[in-house]
Amino acid sequence: MIRWLAPGALAGLLLVAGPVVVHLLARRHARRTMFPATQFVRATQAAAVRLRRPTDLGLLALRLAIVTAAVLAAAQPLLVTRWRLAQWNARVSRAVIVDTSSSMPSPEMASRLAAQETAGAFRSRRIDTPDLRDGLARAKTWIASAPPSRREVVIISDFQRGAIDRDSLAPLAADVGIRLVRAGAGPAERSASLTAVDFWRGARWQPSAVVDDAGTRARWERDGSGEGLSWLEVLAAPADAAAAERAKRAAASFGVPAGDDSRRVLVVFAGGEYGALIARTVEAAWMVEAARSLHESDLLRDAGIRVTVEARDGRLGVRAPIAASSSNATAVLRAVMLAVRPAAIASPELETLTIPDAELAAWRRDPAPLTQRDLGRLDESDGRWLWALALVLLGVETWARRRRTTTPAVEAEADAA
Repeated sequence: MIRWLAPGALAGLLLVAGPVVVHLLARRHARRTMFPATQFVRATQAAAVRLRRPTDLGLLALRLAIVTAAVLAAAQPLLVTRWRLAQWNARVSRAVIVDTSSSMPSPEMASRLAAQETAGAFRSRRIDTPDLRDGLARAKTWIASAPPSRREVVIISDFQRGAIDRDSLAPLAADVGIRLVRAGAGPAERSASLTAVDFWRGARWQPSAVVDDAGTRARWERDGSGEGLSWLEVLAAPADAAAAERAKRAAASFGVPAGDDSRRVLVVFAGGEYGALIARTVEAAWMVEAARSLHESDLLRDAGIRVTVEARDGRLGVRAPIAASSSNATAVLRAVMLAVRPAAIASPELETLTIPDAELAAWRRDPAPLTQRDLGRLDESDGRWLWALALVLLGVETWARRRRTTTPAVEAEADAA
């Protein structure tokens, strides 16, 4: 079976017409003969160029063969034989995904295992990532472009619950092998401090979480009085100023995650005015994220309120189409607080449970051997032999052209014929 790596070059076979046209239109020098009475020769209109039968078919065949060999070589043919398939199946292209998340108990062990896996491969790619799903997507892209070989993905991780599952492996082609190598076991218990929360029960609280095989335990410790909401300003109609302040305190009483006070917000209810502040397009990353969160807020959706977001003098401006005395004013302010300072979420790296070895073994599969239908990216060609043939034929053509001795008499006989 022949594979053409550059089949478009086969259009160059039209060039074989060149030598044929040259041979048909080649000019020949007629023999000059003395004639005593040219007055008896009838005048004729001789054509400057006329087609003639090629006189040297061997030389023409050589030139046609040179052009054909060069065109076929440019198309880069590859003869796929059983011997070549066996050679390709004897090598492995391997993508090695190394988990670099904070839960890994021994990064040195993972690095050592990765070095062993890449050392024995024909082609290899090491992918360091804290997200195994992202690593699988990158491995799939790389391995699809690997040269003909058996293909395999190796994942080195502690395999926390939730880090990967069977569905994560589904996008890999069925002929790609999968091996999962565990790099140590994590501790039986993990703990972490979470983002502090202000104003809940009138104080600042520091939460922490402890996770072990039995479950998750959260602990809240009082850490002084809650900080003020100097970063949040509320504008309302003069008659609703007191209502606006009450709504602000009510929204904060559920607790506000601690954050960057330089991210300032200005909420304007119906009747409130921005004054001389100029509205600008929201460009800062935190403003864009807050605007997205407000657009998707369940609190605003349930209240049937749609707010307008813009930048005002370096602050995030939020205009609500309701009065500060409305019963939904608290929901608006609560949505703004959570948009600017999202609720603290425990990191999945706290998980202590891991995927059982039996489950990992069920996901494993060996790389399938190559067939002629699935060869991957071909990185070799037999065109070099055709280039060599073209050079040899060119040498033969040069030798034949120099040895060619055609006398005028022979040409005259050819013209007469």
